[in-house]
Amino acid sequence: MKRWIWILVAFFGLQATAEAAGFYVPLACRDDDPFVFCTQGCKDQDKNWIPTDPVSGAWIAAPGYCPYPTTGTCCFGYVCFLPWTQTAVTAVGQYMSVCPVARKEGNWKNTDGRRPESVPYDH
Repeated sequence: MKRWIWILVAFFGLQATAEAAGFYVPLACRDDDPFVFCTQGCKDQDKNWIPTDPVSGAWIAAPGYCPYPTTGTCCFGYVCFLPWTQTAVTAVGQYMSVCPVARKEGNWKNTDGRRPESVPYDH
């Protein structure tokens, strides 16, 4: 019986180690580019929030959009804000959980003057 307990302990211990070692989540926007995603957030109709500090996961709502992630009505008194897209709601949750894993923010280094969202193609 003790042998089976140790086998189970070893199995679950190795499983937890394997899960902690690899951290990958397909990102909702920016074509799965974590640098652009964590520094610029989403773009176009999904730009409902703006990253402020990727290492801490801090963000602010884009001007005119609801101050919290929602796809429904967002009114405070007589003032109504635009609702978020479902992609933006998913993306901000990913931003808060994925970007702080980096622990420090890197800088973009490119010799030909292109911006990070344009390499290797516009995304």
